[in-house]
Amino acid sequence: MTQLSTSPSIETAWENPFFELESDYDPIMIAAKRNHHQQVPPPSPPILVPSESTATTASSSRRRSFTTEDNPLKIIALGKTGDGKSSLLNDILGREAFKHKRSVKSQTAEVQESSGFWSPLQPHMPGKGNFGCHVLAIDTPGFGDSQLRDGQFIPAIRKKIIEVAGLEGGLHCILLAFKISNSMDTIMTGLRTLNDLMKPNKTFWKNVILVFTHADPSTINRYRSNKVTLKTKVGPEIKDYLELEEELPMVFISTQKHMCSYFKGMGDCDCVHGSRYHADCRRRFYEQVWKRRNIPFQLDEEEMIRMEEEEEEETSEINTEEQ
Repeated sequence: MTQLSTSPSIETAWENPFFELESDYDPIMIAAKRNHHQQVPPPSPPILVPSESTATTASSSRRRSFTTEDNPLKIIALGKTGDGKSSLLNDILGREAFKHKRSVKSQTAEVQESSGFWSPLQPHMPGKGNFGCHVLAIDTPGFGDSQLRDGQFIPAIRKKIIEVAGLEGGLHCILLAFKISNSMDTIMTGLRTLNDLMKPNKTFWKNVILVFTHADPSTINRYRSNKVTLKTKVGPEIKDYLELEEELPMVFISTQKHMCSYFKGMGDCDCVHGSRYHADCRRRFYEQVWKRRNIPFQLDEEEMIRMEEEEEEETSEINTEEQ
């Protein structure tokens, strides 16, 4: 009698948002699974890897028809200078669309945007280039610029968010980027900056995703405790501080290309492990963005005028104080 395999199929693996390709013993995955099972959210259409099956092909067709070059998901990245938001957007677009450099001086002096097709599994899973969606990626100057240009940058960022939220389809995602090694104080400062930037509006928080960068597979053990703390302690504290109904989603990613341990002279080839890690991180990231396709942050004309008037009043007060 043939024994049935108990290991999940590839398609089943991608349907499960908490299926991990690396280890069943990763504490952050255990915490995420526990939280997932306790909440028992209502079922939603699964995100699948395109295959030759009729059902999956239909699902892929619907996804491609929803996002076109003229109707993309709109994504804006915010964050502290040097935390990797420009690199993150370049990774999404699959090309060097935005300038990036390791520096305390913001490499982005103005709001920039670029569009393209986001194929999250490429090149880590060859042959999956048709899995993804069209996006409009918007890069912004970094907070905490060494040249103290926040006063110049923040009004421009606010203006862009209001502008995109007023367009047809609205703004789908606000990516708040942090290095995985950042302290809780740094994270809270970034959240307060965004909160102050968007006053008095509060509805945008449902579209915010916290993206922790520099989560390289070679340093995963070093930062594992950071991930556990972020999920079990920082997440709930953010929820309480901002008085949110739910915790903000967190994703962990590395935009660095995998370097084979064998060629570095540090052991056996780990390319398969590296590719799986990068593919899984990007799938989780893509999943969080895709969930927000039907709940964009939108502003009507009245709300836009009110926020613009309040911005003008604040600018006027700041100018008066400086004089």
